Amino acid sequence: GNEPVKSPHQTPWRTKCNGKLTRVYLGYEFKTDVLQIRFEGYENGDPGFWYSLLYALLEGASQALEIDRQDLDGVLYPYAGDLSRPALILYDDVPGGAGHVRRIAENQERLVEVLKTTLEKLKLCNCGGEERDTSCYGCLRNYRNQFCHDQLKRGPIIDFISSILR
Repeated sequence: GNEPVKSPHQTPWRTKCNGKLTRVYLGYEFKTDVLQIRFEGYENGDPGFWYSLLYALLEGASQALEIDRQDLDGVLYPYAGDLSRPALILYDDVPGGAGHVRRIAENQERLVEVLKTTLEKLKLCNCGGEERDTSCYGCLRNYRNQFCHDQLKRGPIIDFISSILR
């Protein structure tokens, strides 16, 4: 609501200010396409695994669909409140959606193609040496996921995706 100015003062235009302060709440909402991916029957209590898988799939999807990585993003959603088996939510990061994630959702072969591309991309990188226990800007890291860089590991995702594609 409106709050009276606590102490009258001079404006930058050298006039007296004794007006009211109006609080404004800024929010942003846009409609876009969303794809939810869950791995039924698989649990992993390490949030780093799920973040690694999410960002690996986003990288793989942008490469497989030949789209700008900036046009896709994703979040983890705790399915039924369970953090050890969250849903991966992928979405078009453009207002109105661009149909990118819809293309994956509508075609099972395309999802397999995304998984294969993701796997190839992770295998091409050599960060973390033999252990593959880290990540870099060549595979999983980007500016937007800095908050979890220390948790992103390509090795467990290579093993996981390899086991699904068998």
